[in-house]
Amino acid sequence: MANIKGFRGLRYSPEIELDKCICPPYDIISEEEREELYRKSEYNIIRIEFGKEYENDNQENNKFTRAKEYLDNWIKQGILKFDSNDCIYVLEQEFEVDGKKYVRTGLIVVLELVEFEKGIVIPHEFTLSKPKQERLELMRKTHANISSIFGLYEDKTKEIKEILDRIKSKKEDVSYNGIGTFERMWVVSDSDTIEKLRQLFYDKKIFIADGHHRYETALEYKKEMEQKECKRDDADYNYIMITLTSLEDPGIVILPTHRIVLSTDIEEDIFVEKLKVDFEVEQGDYKRLKEKLEIKKKYAFLVYTYNHNFYLITLKEPENSLREIEGSKAYKNLDVVILQKLVLNKVLEITDEHILYQRNIKYTKSDKELIETVNKGAKYGFILNPTLVEELKDVSLSGEKMPQKSTYFYPKLMTGNVMYVHLK
Repeated sequence: MANIKGFRGLRYSPEIELDKCICPPYDIISEEEREELYRKSEYNIIRIEFGKEYENDNQENNKFTRAKEYLDNWIKQGILKFDSNDCIYVLEQEFEVDGKKYVRTGLIVVLELVEFEKGIVIPHEFTLSKPKQERLELMRKTHANISSIFGLYEDKTKEIKEILDRIKSKKEDVSYNGIGTFERMWVVSDSDTIEKLRQLFYDKKIFIADGHHRYETALEYKKEMEQKECKRDDADYNYIMITLTSLEDPGIVILPTHRIVLSTDIEEDIFVEKLKVDFEVEQGDYKRLKEKLEIKKKYAFLVYTYNHNFYLITLKEPENSLREIEGSKAYKNLDVVILQKLVLNKVLEITDEHILYQRNIKYTKSDKELIETVNKGAKYGFILNPTLVEELKDVSLSGEKMPQKSTYFYPKLMTGNVMYVHLK
């Protein structure tokens, strides 16, 4: 089943200030944030992970070739150093959400790449081709996983937790500030511990929480390398770096991703009347309706309109209303699916294709940004409750995929604390 192992991680030298050299995942970094990361340190990993583009870029000189040069030069200069033995890395992230403190534990290893059809590594979201093409080009040049993907696994017996807790009872090897987090990392080279964990994971399924693009890219890269070099079972390209957290971890936090419809011909009075076919509709002020939304947890959405009105809409009869949605019970019960099928498709007449390619749809994590965007000219904003971890698991096991932006695991994993470079 899931085949994990240790690896010789590439990490910043202890003399380098790690806080200034890590960065968030490439896909949540704005242009302004990239500029700031460039200014933070001449050795910030952003130069490799998500480098700048310039007008005179060509096939011989571009952000991917520069990433390779940075990587090679920093290794030569001793800025980045390989661990001397195969290791696993235990990561602890402390953070706050809405004033509540959380601690999330992850195990950083490399995982054998297998096709999704085998049912060992299980995706939960659809992906688009452009990000995969960019990630593939970066892998071709660097032969490395610069950032980790994020995976979940079941640990009902808590055997894995006991081992990780034992490791964390000792002083950490590295500590640093992330983005909204304080993080500790333990570097473990003990072969008995690594082997014990490898055995415990052998009967596990791995649910991809974050990093679908990078996993699919690594599969494609593996195929390319097999054709180029002939298939080698011991080759590093057969594996991908992953941070694994148990489904039972109390530090798992999923934030909702809200939807904004930028334009539509459906006016508010018609919109509200059409909603009443499937939903109870209550008009009111933001604070009171938001509290009601959070209490309901399921089958409800807070709507903000271009006329500056707030509505709480609640599905009247879930069993009857969901019959018109195709898919398993787990899939049909997702709030993101209900919103897409019964509101965006049915009421606002926005097609699945337009949603998939983000035409006329914008996403945000912030209620404030949603309200401001509608105030500036968008038509409708939809505030959701978060998807539950159990829902992700149930939908994934059913063989279906959630709509894009169904889950936002918080906090994101930092890039640069450890990297996986293919050495053989």
